[in-house]
Amino acid sequence: MTNDLSVCQDIFNRDPVLYLDMTEAVRRGIGTVLHASPTAALVGIPSPDCPEAFDSYLMSCAGMDNARLLCGLLPGGGDSLVAAHEDFYLPLLQERFGLRFFLEGASIQAAYLGDGPCPIPESPLTLRQLTVDDLPQVADNYKMEGEDYLRSLLERGQLVGGFLDDAMIGFAGRHAEGSIGLLEIFPPYRRRGFASVLEGHMINLELSLGHIPFGQVLTDNAPSLALQRSLGMTLSEGTLYWLSRT
Repeated sequence: MTNDLSVCQDIFNRDPVLYLDMTEAVRRGIGTVLHASPTAALVGIPSPDCPEAFDSYLMSCAGMDNARLLCGLLPGGGDSLVAAHEDFYLPLLQERFGLRFFLEGASIQAAYLGDGPCPIPESPLTLRQLTVDDLPQVADNYKMEGEDYLRSLLERGQLVGGFLDDAMIGFAGRHAEGSIGLLEIFPPYRRRGFASVLEGHMINLELSLGHIPFGQVLTDNAPSLALQRSLGMTLSEGTLYWLSRT
């Protein structure tokens, strides 16, 4: 097994931002390369609780023969997520593994490729790293993930909360595979620029760690796409799709 994706460069050169989740996961030491060739790549993201198991798989390939090859490397059971970077083999994933869309529709990848830090507007917010003690409030306001996943992120210090005085107004964080996300501003505090502050902070935190900041946005989420552009994020030309069994 090798952790070298260089043989896949012809694939990634087609749309470098689209494949940043794969290349960054491996570069940061988060992802394990399960297959790499000039026409196909599969990266597994280990479970923090069980490094021998994978919580999610990131895949890209050209042609159905390669898609079948990669599908043969996916587990037959379990609740792992799959990120497909092309749409032509979605029916194969759905038929063979009973997968369905975890997120309804296609996502665009966004990346901060600027030379310097992301400019953050002045704000009255105080930011602090959230802990497991904050799980009830986080889980009550973020319904796209289960409590076990959110707990694992909080235990590893992956979420940052914004506060006005002592009141949490929202949060943002880093997903297990390295993408910026989990951005949630509570309803009473929206349209006040707080989303820019929280995501801008996450971008600069990633830069300070030597990472290329990236995240994903559904193609029909116009407000979030506008936010990414306002922060100087570059958007991929292509799209990817998240699928799961549950």
